[in-house]
Amino acid sequence: MKTILALFVGMLFVITACSTMTTTEKEQKRNELDTMAKETIASLVDENPEVQQQIDSSVAYAVADMKLTKVPVVGAGGGEGVLVIKETQERIYFTVGRFDLGGGWGARAYKALLVFDSQQVLDRVRDGVWEFQAGAEASAGTASAEGSTSDLNIGFTMHVLSEGGASATVTARVIRTKVNRELTENPE
Repeated sequence: MKTILALFVGMLFVITACSTMTTTEKEQKRNELDTMAKETIASLVDENPEVQQQIDSSVAYAVADMKLTKVPVVGAGGGEGVLVIKETQERIYFTVGRFDLGGGWGARAYKALLVFDSQQVLDRVRDGVWEFQAGAEASAGTASAEGSTSDLNIGFTMHVLSEGGASATVTARVIRTKVNRELTENPE
């Protein structure tokens, strides 16, 4: 039953990704994502003032609102967010898809802030990227701990703001970012 639910949620992401928005709906969605990003950054800076220094010295930063469900072997999740190029203040709106395979159970929601120090890494994300990782995560309520092979990457720093739920997983995962061309005003 839970596998069917996970497949249904995945199909909803595909169906809603194919819908067309009105100009008013696009502007409202952009405003929601921009507000989510500001509030997430403010919360992370309150917890750790060094986050603001990292953002100030970065080439760009991205904030994503994520949801994840994991049943014993399979997990799926997704989200959306905004990437801000510091030099031009260009905003690129994106979607994130995540598929996990491995042990674990749970559901959780979190916000992720990625601070980019490397133009090369930024270009990969900006162009849309598939990321393969292995990792472990545990969360309960607003407390979480994570570790993954992505921790070996250089060129960005990731901060996580847990919102709720509970999960414990050890998985291999695929994470895909994709520019939301409908929301991004001047996609390349």
